This record gives sequence, C-alpha cells and structure tokens, in this order.
Amino acid sequence: MQNYKCLPPNPLIVMNIKRIITLSLAICLAYTAFAQADKKDSAKAADTVKHWDVGGIVNVAFSQVSLTNWAAGGQNSIGLVSLVSLHANYKKDKISWLNSIDMGYGFQKIDALPFQKTTDKIEATTNIGYATFKNTITGLLVNFKSQFAAGYQFLTDSNLISNFMAPGYLTIAAGWTYIPNKNLSIFISPATLKYTFVEDHLLADQGFYGVTPAVYNTAGVKIQNGKEVLLQAGAYFKGSYTVTICKGITACTNLELFSNYIKNPQDIVVDWTNLIQMKVNKYISVTVNTELIYDNNILIPLYKNVNNVEVLTGKGPRIQFKQISGVGLAYNL
Repeated sequence: MQNYKCLPPNPLIVMNIKRIITLSLAICLAYTAFAQADKKDSAKAADTVKHWDVGGIVNVAFSQVSLTNWAAGGQNSIGLVSLVSLHANYKKDKISWLNSIDMGYGFQKIDALPFQKTTDKIEATTNIGYATFKNTITGLLVNFKSQFAAGYQFLTDSNLISNFMAPGYLTIAAGWTYIPNKNLSIFISPATLKYTFVEDHLLADQGFYGVTPAVYNTAGVKIQNGKEVLLQAGAYFKGSYTVTICKGITACTNLELFSNYIKNPQDIVVDWTNLIQMKVNKYISVTVNTELIYDNNILIPLYKNVNNVEVLTGKGPRIQFKQISGVGLAYNL
C-alpha cells in the first residue's frame, strides 16, 4: 500500500506552460459559473442568465485526535479534507455547453511524522454540442485530470511517484451526449484521443504511467531520455447521475471508461467516483467520497511476506480504491 507525504511543488514544474494553461482553464470555468449567476439589470443580460444552470458544492472537513496518558494507545493527529465541485451548463435552442470543475485536497499529520497527503485531485471538463436527436447532442468533449502536489511512496523517503502533470491526462473526444433530464448525462465517443503526460524526467525515465522509459547502454549510461507523453486512440464513455435519496441526502456517481484501439483494447481503463452528502443543516454536512481506478498502465508495487518482512517482488496493475468520510462545513451553490 502506498503512502504519500507533501513537499512544496518543484518550482520548475510550477512554471511549466501546461500548468499555466490548465489553471487558466479552471479559473475561466469558475469565473463563468459565478459570473452567469450574477444577474444583471439589463434585459439582454437577464435573457442570457436564464439559459444557465449554475451550482456546486464547497466542503471542508476537519479531524483531530488528542491523547494524554491514554492506556489503550494511539497517536495524536490532525487532518483536513477539502472539496470543490462546480458546474455551469448553458442551453439555448439547439446549442448546449456543459462545464464542470472538481478539485479536492486533503492531508493528515500524525505526531512528529511529516504531513501526509490523503487526497489530491484536479479535474475540468467542457462539452459543447448541437442537438441532433431528442435529448441528444453531437459535439466535442475535453477532459483534463491531474493533481496539485508531489506524492511519495513512503512518508520518510524521497521516492517521488507523482507530481503535478506527472501524471496529467487530457482526453479529447467527439461523440454524442444523451441528457434525458438534469440528473442524468451519458456521453459516448468512438473517436477519442487520450494524452498521458509525465512532466518529470525522473518518472519518465522509469516509464511511469505507461510512457516509454529511457534507454541505457551496457555501461548503464542513459543514451535516450524517457518519453514524457503517451498518445492513445480509442473509445470513451462518461456517465453521470445525481439522485436525491431523501430530504437532505443526495448522491452523485460518475463512471468513465476508455478502451485503447491501438494496444490491448480489452484492458479497459476504469475511473468510478461516488459522492454522498448528508446535510445536517445549511452549513454542516457529512460526506462520503469514494473512487475506484483500474488502469493497466499504472503499475503498483507488489510485496510478499517473507519471515514477517514485506519484500518487494515486482510491479503490476491492480484495482485502486480510495474512501474518505468527513463531517465539516459545506455550502451548496
């Protein structure tokens, strides 16, 4: 099982042009959401605003454990998990433009150990299309995913395994979006390009996340750098559904599937997230967030217990699962 700790992002990565473009996209989408929600006095602005559906969730949950002479044992700890999920959807006549941003970051600190990252996510999606059938639009979807901070295999080492844009995923897909109501959206694309970026030369040289690793001669000297980009072409599915279970309890599920036409199309990439929110009152809520990932290009270290010692035996694809629960401040936009 991998653990992570947080260190300040590499300044060279911060200045990377892809990061600037990505953050600019996120800011633009967020600005669109709030700007359209602010109704103007003019009739023209009012007519524009009525075509927008804007909303989202902002949630910050804290945790803290303090022990003094506690006979049963334990460790002092503090933690925080933050979540921002915004959408701004436009529809007028036969034109639809769907936008969403999902960002999350969380950490915990146990006694004197370094800060440990518990969740880290950046995702932005835009989908624009023209109505061609009933409840169906034909158009283009662009999705971007990455993370904010560096991740390490163990708390006490410097074995970097991830960073901003390492990996970063950019999906460009042409297809059809079926929207029978405001709670359900299904996108299907038979023509999709998926870019995987590994903008860290140490990770790229090792072939992390499916990119081509560096080439070394017999003396162990690197003669060719590892590739920092992996391009795949295939089919893509993205489905989202939101339901109100009962008063004050809502659930949202998102499923993404990708099959690479070029290599091993049977190895389908799966990314399935779920968010359940239970409102206590206007500002307090309980949230349960889960994510399941399977990607044949992400190799997880495999260990075997030998004489009560965990020994690394290799790497291979595995189902990844994350679950985060919290009670904290929440606001529905």
